[in-house]
Amino acid sequence: MRAMRANTGLGIPMPLNEHTINAKVDNSVDWSSASVFVLGGIRKGSDGKLRFKVRLVKHVDGDLGSTLREYVGVYSGFRFKFFRSTQNAYHHECQIYHAFNPRDNLGHPKAPRNTKFYCPITSCPEGK
Repeated sequence: MRAMRANTGLGIPMPLNEHTINAKVDNSVDWSSASVFVLGGIRKGSDGKLRFKVRLVKHVDGDLGSTLREYVGVYSGFRFKFFRSTQNAYHHECQIYHAFNPRDNLGHPKAPRNTKFYCPITSCPEGK
């Protein structure tokens, strides 16, 4: 029996380049200022499907496109999702962090400034 793979709950893997950021992020019809993204590598599996390796997870309260551009040339791919609230975005970031333990995150995600948000994972010391 095969083990189930964790799911980021974010969109499809896309190449991290200016064209994709402009087309899929900056000009998205579902744009919101709260978002979560993962960065990593994309490869094609033996079944022909794209595989994505999560190396970093972050949330952004503001211009996602601008933040992603800082990583062009560092990572080959990304996935993202806009959220309707900063709290939902932060909670999703924490869930991805705990599920994937991305190697390039230097520690647990920090709650957004001027908030009293806590990690939703009950076993986490960052939780309440």
